[in-house]
Amino acid sequence: MKRILQKILRAIWGGDDVVISGYYGYGSLGDEAVLDSIVAALLEKIPTCKIGVLSAGHHGHCCSQSVRRIRRKNPLAILWALLRCRLLISGGGSLFQDTTSRRSLFYYTTLIRIANVFGVRVFVYANGIGPLAKCKSVQAALRCADVISVRDPDSFYAVLAMGIDCEKVFLRADPVFLLSPAVASAPPAATEKPYFVVSLRTCCNGKIEEEVVVRTCRALKERGLEPVFVSMQDTFDREVCLRVCRRCGGVMADKMSVPDFTAFLAGARFVISMRLHCILLAALSGTPAVALSYDCKIDSAMEYLGQYTALDAFFFTEDMLLDACEAVSSKGEGERKRLRERSGEFFHLAQKDANMAAGLLTAGAAAPANSGNPVSAKL
Repeated sequence: MKRILQKILRAIWGGDDVVISGYYGYGSLGDEAVLDSIVAALLEKIPTCKIGVLSAGHHGHCCSQSVRRIRRKNPLAILWALLRCRLLISGGGSLFQDTTSRRSLFYYTTLIRIANVFGVRVFVYANGIGPLAKCKSVQAALRCADVISVRDPDSFYAVLAMGIDCEKVFLRADPVFLLSPAVASAPPAATEKPYFVVSLRTCCNGKIEEEVVVRTCRALKERGLEPVFVSMQDTFDREVCLRVCRRCGGVMADKMSVPDFTAFLAGARFVISMRLHCILLAALSGTPAVALSYDCKIDSAMEYLGQYTALDAFFFTEDMLLDACEAVSSKGEGERKRLRERSGEFFHLAQKDANMAAGLLTAGAAAPANSGNPVSAKL
């Protein structure tokens, strides 16, 4: 009955086929790359698909003329969009965690439950789950979803631990692995030397070892490697990146599009990063990473990629960081080849999510449970 009402509303007033929710419009290069990937995959499968994106609106870009931005803080606009859409994609990122803000967790879980009440199909798409102090609201929301895919094994087991039906839970990969691997290009900064990339951010749960990063970058600079700093989201990253960059005599990279950023990463010897999507896009480009982990999602991603150079962002020494950098750079082309092959595996996993989303739209039902069941997925 609910879906019949939806069809009547769509016939009279029109509407989007898909509404995508996530951390969009806040100037995060990683999250905009996720959105680009999801939208491009949907339009490749269904070129006529009409897509609405819940967005903060003051940052970001429309990756296609087919994408309509909906103000994420306008309840009436959201309700009207959900009433007339066929599928809600809760798309990408660590949406289901309560360490940064319980309000955002309430926002994303409420969207799912409202969509379910309206009879809209729900696809929790390549999410990271946790950390969670309390999981009841997430558990209730996930039970309303038609399909759940997660981007790493830890998130997969976290969902199963909540008692969610395993037949609708799938282990996949982050949507950014659908992007084309880039060819190395010169860095968008004033250096012609061999370089490595540094991506730092401020955190609400601790202060990073800035002095250690400064000394390490100076030591690597003496060895002929130029530190090039990148701000993935200016609100959290730019100030700390500029501060460390100036102290170590490094170079600050200009603002970049996603394709330019992947080409920039492809030309680097290695990456030192606190940002998840810097690590993932580096892997896509075949560039190894040393992770400074401030969140469990970083450790999960590094393990899933088969990289074991993750340090605690709030407790590490210069020797530890230099040893980790030496470990990744000494592996040479063999490690780059392995990362590109692993990224190819993740591409196929991410494609399965795109196929499933298209199936929910075109066939009107989720893919059968035996199609890519995560229990048999390669971990």
